[in-house]
Amino acid sequence: MTLARARRDWLGSVLGFVAFLGGIGLLVLTFQFAYEMFRVPADHALGVAPGKTLQIAEVVASFIGVLVRILLLLVMGLVGSLIANRGILLIGHSRPHHQPPVPGPE
Repeated sequence: MTLARARRDWLGSVLGFVAFLGGIGLLVLTFQFAYEMFRVPADHALGVAPGKTLQIAEVVASFIGVLVRILLLLVMGLVGSLIANRGILLIGHSRPHHQPPVPGPE
């Protein structure tokens, strides 16, 4: 019996590493956007000023805008983690695996 020789797929490893770094970069960007968004005071984000009459339509529109940004951050975080996960899978599948011996001519 001859043993099948397993080889590492270098292109798969490189692409997996690039995908992993891209996903991590997207996650870092998402956290940076979230940090900047949550540093803004609530009255400024909603357009409410002390001593000014409250315009419900403007506050609701600003609140919906904040909710949309939060949902976009969630989507960015999900996409970044999925991309990083695919990169890890590519790296894992490009590594050689032990294969059972292939029966040869006897």
